[in-house]
Amino acid sequence: MLQRDMSDETPLRSISLFEGLSDAELSAVAASCAIRTFEKQAQILGEQEQTTDVFFILSGTVRSTSYTSAGREVIFNEFDAGDIFGEFSAVDALPRSSSVVAMSDCRVARMTREKFLHMLEGNGKIAVRLIGLLVSKNRSMSERVFEVSALAVRERVRRELLRLAKDGEAFRNGIVIRPAPTHYEIAARIGSHREAVTREFNRLEADGIVEVRRRQLRIIDIKRLQEGEE
Repeated sequence: MLQRDMSDETPLRSISLFEGLSDAELSAVAASCAIRTFEKQAQILGEQEQTTDVFFILSGTVRSTSYTSAGREVIFNEFDAGDIFGEFSAVDALPRSSSVVAMSDCRVARMTREKFLHMLEGNGKIAVRLIGLLVSKNRSMSERVFEVSALAVRERVRRELLRLAKDGEAFRNGIVIRPAPTHYEIAARIGSHREAVTREFNRLEADGIVEVRRRQLRIIDIKRLQEGEE
């Protein structure tokens, strides 16, 4: 992990929280940040860690995750370039609610809690955007809690594939997701276990809805996947 002060505001233009800021406003934000780089698989934050910094992703992908007492992984979300993480602890000063791991080589801008709160107090546009971001994350988490509590594995797999498809590439009448998530990763996302997910994937492949080829997950018939059991 390397760290240096941020002297150029240009990389911050890709951060959704800072869209539409003037050059002067962005320069002020950059002056409050430090650049850090992490190699793939490096842990950036640890669950229950007593830190409160905020991170803005300039490049790469990170994953928010936790583990049960039995050692089963639970994947909450993944964040890409332009996203922000760590803001929960910056707002409430409580320990980290999950671990964050680099899924690729990453470059982030780090800001201390004190500077982050000062920025929010001084710039209403950023504060309103942050509120929108927090509401969006809460809606997403509420949706997942409902799915785990009320839906069968088959429906949870279907909904997770549709979420992944939003970031996929168009392919004939369907979508290509690359790299293909493993059955273990899907299970960790939907609160299930690998064997159950494998059974559902086998059924989807047999029905001609999906296929896995060369580390690519192809959703061949997106319409049927959207329709589900209807």
